Amino acid sequence: MSTLVLDVRFTAKPGRGEDMREVLLAMIEPTLAEPGCVGYELFFHPTDSTRAVLLEEWVDRAALMAHFETPHLKACITAMEDILAEPSQMRQFIEIA
Repeated sequence: MSTLVLDVRFTAKPGRGEDMREVLLAMIEPTLAEPGCVGYELFFHPTDSTRAVLLEEWVDRAALMAHFETPHLKACITAMEDILAEPSQMRQFIEIA
């Protein structure tokens, strides 16, 4: 079975980069503890504090769908509504090799 990989990109409003960082960093520990989470890595742009990329890997779509229902993700989404300059962009990939 192939794993599901997500590439999620975030752009914060000017001056809100640190707020975005705090919210996203708080997601790492509880998400890694979820059944089906293979990896959850957060990267920040080296010179633009308003940009971040999250790479997630899940054993399957069911695990990802369960993640979407967790209280910590719902709290993150609510917090990010005021922080982000635009909606996050999510791309999904499957591992083929």
